[in-house]
Amino acid sequence: MVFNPMAFATPQQQEQLAKMQQFTKNIKYIIHTEDGENRIEVTLKTDDPEAAKLLPQIQEGIVTSMTQMLYQMFAMNGERV
Repeated sequence: MVFNPMAFATPQQQEQLAKMQQFTKNIKYIIHTEDGENRIEVTLKTDDPEAAKLLPQIQEGIVTSMTQMLYQMFAMNGERV
């Protein structure tokens, strides 16, 4: 199931998200998986200087989402390294 961030957003949040997406659409993501090491890596790439400014925020969002899913859905504990 895909989460639609617009579904629960206020009109102001929808406007802010739409403005941000003008830049984030220029970011490409690559998800690497390695079964032998049980490892997942996400690479974010862009040549757009404005989009690059959003990379730290996107990275933090990915980490937070993964951490919450592992903790809340699977009752797992871990650490960020």
